[in-house]
Amino acid sequence: MYKHWCEFLSPNNLQAIHDTSMKLLSEVGVRFPEDTAISTFKQHGFKTEGHVVYFREDQVMKATKMAPSQFTIHARNPDRDVIIGNGEPVFAPGYGAPFLVDLEKGKRIPTLEDFHNLAKLAHEMPNQDMNGHLMVQPHDIPYDIAHLHMLHACMLHSDKPFMGSTNGTKGAQHTMEMGEILFGEKSERPFTIGLINSLSPLSYGTDMLEALIAYAQARQPVIIASLIMAGSTGPITLAGVLAQQNAEILASIVLVQLIQPGLPLLYGSSSTNMDMRTGALAIGSPELSLCVSAHAQLARFYMLPCRSGGSLTDSAITDAQAGFESMFSLLTTVNSGVDFVLHAAGILSGYTAFSYEKFILDDEMCSMMRKFAQGIEVTPETLAYDVIARVGHDDHFLEEEHTLERCRTEFWQPQVVNRYGLAAWSDNDMQDATNQAHKRWQELLTQHEDPPLDKLVARQIDSYLNEKTNQT
Repeated sequence: MYKHWCEFLSPNNLQAIHDTSMKLLSEVGVRFPEDTAISTFKQHGFKTEGHVVYFREDQVMKATKMAPSQFTIHARNPDRDVIIGNGEPVFAPGYGAPFLVDLEKGKRIPTLEDFHNLAKLAHEMPNQDMNGHLMVQPHDIPYDIAHLHMLHACMLHSDKPFMGSTNGTKGAQHTMEMGEILFGEKSERPFTIGLINSLSPLSYGTDMLEALIAYAQARQPVIIASLIMAGSTGPITLAGVLAQQNAEILASIVLVQLIQPGLPLLYGSSSTNMDMRTGALAIGSPELSLCVSAHAQLARFYMLPCRSGGSLTDSAITDAQAGFESMFSLLTTVNSGVDFVLHAAGILSGYTAFSYEKFILDDEMCSMMRKFAQGIEVTPETLAYDVIARVGHDDHFLEEEHTLERCRTEFWQPQVVNRYGLAAWSDNDMQDATNQAHKRWQELLTQHEDPPLDKLVARQIDSYLNEKTNQT
């Protein structure tokens, strides 16, 4: 289990944020512009005015107690099931980037072929626990059917769990129907998870609400998240941001628990500050890491599993800035005890770009985090008194049996980064980490083989895809 040392909020701070959120929910309310949502709230005795819903504290706290603190997302390969809320982070790729970057071509508009490539890489990478949805938005196919092709790519190229579409009712329904084909039955076991974002301040969009309701009705888990830009879509102070985003998230937690009591969910956040010089979102900032840490504390306050953080940077390229910003945010995320890490790999330029090379480098960083989080094992064997005493003052430990037994397993071993020294680097055309990552992702694509999929299931998924894409 991970230890949570990265805590900045006192118990009094947490209570003050909670109290402010409750006041916002009861006096200002949250806008839900969707008729099913409003009728659900009315049926359960909530005060509404038009599309604005008001909440009492007892109603909110009752809903938070319904959500499980731990749940499993099932994969078609049971060995790849992921458990959320067991004290170890689940890593998932970047999400929602409109542009793609690679070392040879630079910035460009992503295609469906690129998405297929990323789905294959997500399968091959040892530290990505899930395959992603909307890692990039393919622009060579119509928007209204792109989610079908992305779901198909994740099902075809990987047997890891995958994120689902939240493109309104249609995207959610297609996710459920394709999942039913893949798993062979209409299963109430979680096999996917959908990302639902609020529309700050204190609102939700119609498409998000439609998807939220569809996931809840199908008993599939959701990430309910808020991305507030401090100084723009929320107050400029981080305490105010935390209070506002908490109100937004809790309001939808109430809704899904009214629809489906006990529905698994994640209390999610990616809020940070706006760069006051440029107006851009700043995700490589210390303010983001402060928000991540505080958000994880609030999740523990409500005893809910949480999503936040990732390998995040504002840099447009895989340079030193990308490295130190990504390490800062990912280390904070892991040390804060975040359960689900979306954007764990691949993101550049404030969420606007996905990089093939950074995908590789960030996966390596996730591997480092796993090793770091294991801590130090202290046992009689690891204390090694007998070994130290036997070597004494004048010998070395290289030939000791204790060393030989552990030399391949005791330490973390990199797959991409260079430890061979200056001379070897000079003799190897002075390749940097980005060059090494470029080679690595191409090697992984070359060696990729789709995991076995029942031929009948594959034909049924292909038939479903053809049917739905030809309807438009």
